[in-house]
Amino acid sequence: MEEGNIIDQDQFGQKFFRYNERLSLPNRKGNGARLCNNKNYIHPTAIIGDDVRLGEGNYIGANCYIVGDTQIGNNNHFEAFCSIGTPPEHKEFFDKKEFKGVLIGNNNVIREFVTINAGCTQLTIIGDGCWLLKGSHVGHDCLLEDKVTLSCQALVGGYSYVMEGANFGLGAICHQRSVIGAYSLLGMGAIVTKNAKIMPFNVYVGNPAKFLRNNNQKVYLFKLEDISKIVERYHCDVIKNPSYYGHK
Repeated sequence: MEEGNIIDQDQFGQKFFRYNERLSLPNRKGNGARLCNNKNYIHPTAIIGDDVRLGEGNYIGANCYIVGDTQIGNNNHFEAFCSIGTPPEHKEFFDKKEFKGVLIGNNNVIREFVTINAGCTQLTIIGDGCWLLKGSHVGHDCLLEDKVTLSCQALVGGYSYVMEGANFGLGAICHQRSVIGAYSLLGMGAIVTKNAKIMPFNVYVGNPAKFLRNNNQKVYLFKLEDISKIVERYHCDVIKNPSYYGHK
């Protein structure tokens, strides 16, 4: 395990790392975590692989399992029993010894029993300021941009692209290779099926997920010109350019 400030913004691109305000986390020294090299609090039961690289100010709770080519930024909070960087759940890669890793930014909250798999052909990426709640799953080769929320038991299939500020309700699921628009909201138990279009700033519910209304709570936070740019990026950069993040 290597500790220190290891996030290289130039290497991975500004679109993945727009630093947000520092997340204020509780002092967890009394919960059995130990301060390692004056940089991170790590519970003695946590297992951290030799190839894992940590930034500073991270809290890693009891029985967390972080392995593989995993790179973690600063001020992240991992609650008990997280599993990060394990081999991708893909039949063609079960017997392969080489696969891609996981890249996690800064100020993320990752709760109990969250699983984040390593990528098959590209990094699995979690941006900044995301909330991954209990039992949620991020499949191989996914990209979660900044400020994404996965509620309890939400599942993101492999190779999916979840744009900034998207919110998965309790138990929401998206098919592999899905694109989830920025500041969209998937209602509790919503199922995003193959080739579904989840537009920015909209709310979708049901199985299969269908449009319900605009996500006015988020719309009111932006100027009209900014909304237009976000919607344009969804159409031009993501949907019309599948290679934008490895989609085929």
